[in-house]
Amino acid sequence: MPKKRKRSVWQAGGTAIIWPRGLEVRYGITGATRRIWEKKGLLPKRDCFVGGKPAGWRPETLVRAERGELRMTCFPATG
Repeated sequence: MPKKRKRSVWQAGGTAIIWPRGLEVRYGITGATRRIWEKKGLLPKRDCFVGGKPAGWRPETLVRAERGELRMTCFPATG
């Protein structure tokens, strides 16, 4: 009978990430619009990295941008 392999039990603690496609769905925009907004600085810089490359945004970052806590011209400040 083959020996059972012991699985290492670990949990990858981490944070949620909003991928570019998720951002497009969230704001109802196209990929081209998202790229333009990123180039013009209308979106916050990506702050989730995969393999050392920027891959997406933390939900908190987008919420702060929507609230006007970050300097983004795309989201009008409320209040």
